[in-house]
This record gives sequence, C-alpha cells and structure tokens, in this order.
Amino acid sequence: MKRTLLFFCAIIFFVFTCFNRYTPIDLKLAKPTLMEVEIKGAISNPGVYTLKRNSSISTLIKRSGPLLENADTSRISFTHILQDQDVVVIPKIKEIKLISLNSATKEELQTLPGIGPSIAQRIIDYRESSTFQTLEQIKDVKGIGEALFNKIQDKICL
Repeated sequence: MKRTLLFFCAIIFFVFTCFNRYTPIDLKLAKPTLMEVEIKGAISNPGVYTLKRNSSISTLIKRSGPLLENADTSRISFTHILQDQDVVVIPKIKEIKLISLNSATKEELQTLPGIGPSIAQRIIDYRESSTFQTLEQIKDVKGIGEALFNKIQDKICL
C-alpha cells in the first residue's frame, strides 16, 4: 500500500512539474512590442509602417522618408507618442494664387473677398486709363476703401 501511495505521489509530482513548467502564456497579459501606424500627406513615402511601441512622430517621419517641400509642420508635435493604428496626416501648405491688378480678368478679380462684378469692372476701367504702379493705388477705385484694401492686399499683385 505504501508503494502504491508513493507511486501515485510520484506520478502526481511528475505531472504537476511537467505541466507547470510548460504553462502557456496568457496572451491577454503579454503586451505586443510592435505597432502599426499609417502616415499620409506631404511625405515622400506614405503608407503603413511597423514601429516599436512608444515611438514618436519623429521616428515615423524618419522611417517614411523626408517631408516634402510643401509640408506644413506648424501644427505637428514631433515628440508625440503614437498608439497602435494611429493615422498621421502631414498637411500641405496652401498656396495662395495672387491676382494681378494689371492683367486679371473680371472673373479672377471677383475671387477676391468683397469684390463683386461692379467693383471688378471699375478696376478694369481704371487700369485701362492708367496701369497700377502700387498696390495702394487700388484705393483710388470707387468702392475700395482702407478696410477692403486690408482684406485683399495679401492676395493681389501688380
């Protein structure tokens, strides 16, 4: 009886030791060491990149190639820590097309804020009698005062 009891104890000890040593890891408790992040916009190589956890936007930009010349980084924190499945968009600088006072069509002049069809026609009539030599000269056109000039001065050229 003692032998049988010792035999069963040995088997239980053996089984317990074997299964305890090879217990599978609980996947919910194990944290992945990598993450996937997408980058798009004004970047040389947009796409999905695999990075180490706790990587910053700066690391992502280094991996995805240099920024394009028209990249607007004024609202981007390069030290921001990314999370898995994040999407980073690098905006482009908006290019402002300047309107020439001396050669713009009536339709082009009307794209300026506060300039309607009648004021656009007055600008065209004014430049037919004399070309604009300075931007401030547009205030000589009836209907364009200091306030309207301040609105459009960054959008016009000679």
